[in-house]
Amino acid sequence: MEAMLNIYNTYIVNILDIFIFAIIFYRIILIIKGTMAIQIVVGILFILGFTIVAEYVLHLRVLSWFLNRLWVTATVIFVVIFQPEIRNVLARIGGRLWGLKAKIKDSYITEIVEAVEDLSVSMSGGLVAIGNKIGLKNFTETGISLNADISKELLLSIFKNKSAPLHDGAIIIFNDKILAAGCLLPLFPLNHDTGVKIILGTRHRAALGLSEVTDAVIIVVSEETGRISVAYKGKLNCNISSAELREIISTTARL
Repeated sequence: MEAMLNIYNTYIVNILDIFIFAIIFYRIILIIKGTMAIQIVVGILFILGFTIVAEYVLHLRVLSWFLNRLWVTATVIFVVIFQPEIRNVLARIGGRLWGLKAKIKDSYITEIVEAVEDLSVSMSGGLVAIGNKIGLKNFTETGISLNADISKELLLSIFKNKSAPLHDGAIIIFNDKILAAGCLLPLFPLNHDTGVKIILGTRHRAALGLSEVTDAVIIVVSEETGRISVAYKGKLNCNISSAELREIISTTARL
């Protein structure tokens, strides 16, 4: 027993420590990849390297003193700079541990897909967010509460009437209910690199913005082109077909 304990304390605990740290670091990089945070991380690493060189290689006392004082306040600086990313990481961890995966019946998926097809053909703009594990209550509260069954007719009545007050907002769906309509979503900054060679409209920016902070699937129908796009986990897939849309919804929220 003592030999096993010595082996654990000498070898296994170190391997386990490195393995867990590597997984956490890898997941954080995946979350911030493609966002402005990755450039900030590179900048921080550069300043760290410069601090080491200034103090231990070049022996620049004044500059070393200043940089060391800067690192004393680094915790506060990191929290301020990485506030959205930290919130996103914690929300996803909480969603995995506590959240309940959304469930939508096949019949309701058909209603959504058919409504999106109709909006695409008629070139009527639309924005539909389908919640998953991370709650969307704070966004539903910005719109009009409906708590209605999902139906093609209801979706079309909201988006095809361009003079309707709910036309420009988003519809939020969770499980088999349309929770709210006319909801306001966070806009994705124009200066971020989306990897998509298009000029983002307000609906596309709203879809990307919500996908950055939640695990919802957000469907966008362009009012200018009629093309269907889907935002999910910070990525925007443009000009997808109805079959592809059905597959995306089915693999993320299905009963």
